[in-house]
Amino acid sequence: MALYTKYFLLIIGFIGFSTQLYAQLCEGSLGDPVVEINFGSGSGRGSALGTDITAFTYNAAGELDEGEYTIANTTSGLKANAWHTTSDHTGDTNGYMMVINSAVIANEGVFYTKTVEGLCADTTYEFSAWLMNIMNPSAGTDQYHPNVTFRISDTSGNILGSYNTGDIAQTTSGSWQQYGFFFTLEAETEAVITILNSAPSAHPGNDIALDDIAFRPCGPTIESSIVDEVNTTVSVCQDEVVSYIFKATVSEGYTDPQYQWQYSDDLGETWNDLLGETNLEFEFTDTTNAGLFNYRLTAANGNNITSESCRITSEEFSVEIFETPNSLTGESEQIFCSTQNATIALLEVNANAIWYDDLITGNLLTTTTPLVNGTTYYAAQETINGCESDERFAVTVYIVEPSLIVHDINSIICDTNNDNIETINLTDYESDLTACNDCIFTYYTSEDLNEDSLITTPESFIWDDSLETVYTKIDSTDKCYQKVQITLTLGVSPYINIDDIIAICEQENYKIIDAGYGFNSYEWSTGDTSQTITVTDENLGEYWVTVYEDYGSYSCTSTKTFQIIASNSATISHINIEDWTVEDNSITIHLDDTSNGDYEYSIDGINFQESNRFTSLFSGEYDIYVRDKNECGITTARVYLLNYPKYFTPNGDGEHDTWYIKNSNAEPNMLIKIFNRYGKLLKVLDTVSAWDGTYNGNDLPTSDYWFQVIRENGETFVGHFTLKR
Repeated sequence: MALYTKYFLLIIGFIGFSTQLYAQLCEGSLGDPVVEINFGSGSGRGSALGTDITAFTYNAAGELDEGEYTIANTTSGLKANAWHTTSDHTGDTNGYMMVINSAVIANEGVFYTKTVEGLCADTTYEFSAWLMNIMNPSAGTDQYHPNVTFRISDTSGNILGSYNTGDIAQTTSGSWQQYGFFFTLEAETEAVITILNSAPSAHPGNDIALDDIAFRPCGPTIESSIVDEVNTTVSVCQDEVVSYIFKATVSEGYTDPQYQWQYSDDLGETWNDLLGETNLEFEFTDTTNAGLFNYRLTAANGNNITSESCRITSEEFSVEIFETPNSLTGESEQIFCSTQNATIALLEVNANAIWYDDLITGNLLTTTTPLVNGTTYYAAQETINGCESDERFAVTVYIVEPSLIVHDINSIICDTNNDNIETINLTDYESDLTACNDCIFTYYTSEDLNEDSLITTPESFIWDDSLETVYTKIDSTDKCYQKVQITLTLGVSPYINIDDIIAICEQENYKIIDAGYGFNSYEWSTGDTSQTITVTDENLGEYWVTVYEDYGSYSCTSTKTFQIIASNSATISHINIEDWTVEDNSITIHLDDTSNGDYEYSIDGINFQESNRFTSLFSGEYDIYVRDKNECGITTARVYLLNYPKYFTPNGDGEHDTWYIKNSNAEPNMLIKIFNRYGKLLKVLDTVSAWDGTYNGNDLPTSDYWFQVIRENGETFVGHFTLKR
């Protein structure tokens, strides 16, 4: 018997004494599954397993009773909410699993038995299966748990190995767990799987689901690498000359290790032996066909290498061979202008390209390589993975000189408002730059003509004194472009000192309008060409004057448009006042309809305002000023904001001995009546008299007294004050 086999038999021997402690899945390398029992898949329930496999009763519909099983893709509807709702362990919604409602049955609780054929003698296998305790702890008891034993026997009933899971605890959401162990066949090629539940049968809490039973050859550890590479993945181009050494190292275990390299062209679904490749190294050189390919080393002990069921496998080597790109197309002759300073980057073909200086071999050229007149360059299509087309596309370059005659412009332009800024139409200069009707003109503020400096609205470009030059790119039909300069300086324009509005006042009948001395020429809207014109009050309206001045190196004109209107000093029709308070009084001035000027208002002759209303005023005397903005005069008036003393003290000390209304003499016809609190008339005052606090010669006592004021305009005001003794 092989040394590797004896090693695993020693483990199995220990398992017989303490299966839970030593049972484990394969720690070496595994082969492809020899046996895969996944119960199939489908949209409804699966078929019964047969009485030779399980003694439990198959249930094709509805919930499961004690001692029943089913083949289903979900546990939903099998036991109300007592079980977790789950799919098979892979998560496939159509994948089947075996679901068992445990019960008391014969033969020590066995719920699954199956004979497996096609195994290899003198080979160690890993047995594995997935289990779930499907009981939902929130809906039932947690007293009993499944306790499953896996047993592998030969056809004579001799136990080759077994493993006990111990109690499989309930989980809050249902959890699949994989269990397994090793066993070794000596001369046998068949084995019997027996799975039994040792938990007390027919008690709540020991129901389970079973899925994905597998046998896989288990052997020494195979480690994979590619010489001089950091991983086991290779990307190459179709027909590229390569040499990669795929290498494997195999740990001890086989007494007569044998090897076979394989490849797959369908992502590992099927594998094919590589004839003659039976060593630990394989040289990969074949890049004839594009696609995805996988390679691996398989190993077995002795003659078992001839059987797929006996082999273990290495990790896969992945090879991607990129298809050779098509040849490029384009213009075989391409013309450039000497002003372009053209480089390889400007050559045009139909796809991404790399360029050479030879059709077959030659040097790789960078994109910044300058193009040379009469030289042929060769392009190969390059894909994103770096693969090149087999054939190179030839492009011959011709470089021509510009044929268009161009001129720079240096000029002074008039600064219309003398504010160091002017809006100009750059396209007006195109005929001076060159004599070309079908050229394309593009304007930039930067000499390198970068996109950030592009002038997008050359017809209304704002030029200021911080800018010296605008650069113009002229594209012509000779496939050349040329760069010319427009250099402009802002020059002073003549200034016309005429107001926007000129008034002829009421006492005047004409106005002399002066455009200013010293200009070379004058032109008025009236047809006059003199420095001044005279406008009468019969010819009001809009006028303009244009002046021309020659500064020697340049000349400018300026035009001034203005209005001549009639105006006069204001006539005040009446003034509204709101008084009788200490500091919250107001004055509103109203003008007569004959006032046709533009007026502003003041109550101190210094500070004028647009509004005819003044508020928050103290009581007292105010002079009103109404000024025409066109200097046709100022109209004045005086008003009084009245108030009264809140108390008086007629005690003969010379202070506050009498009560009267200050400034009342401004209204000579004002009448003032004083009453006691009972409405008895005590005194009638005019605007020049005062009350001394007596009635019929007798002093009146301390008290509140009332008064009524009847003003000249008929308005009345009622208030009260205090007499203090």
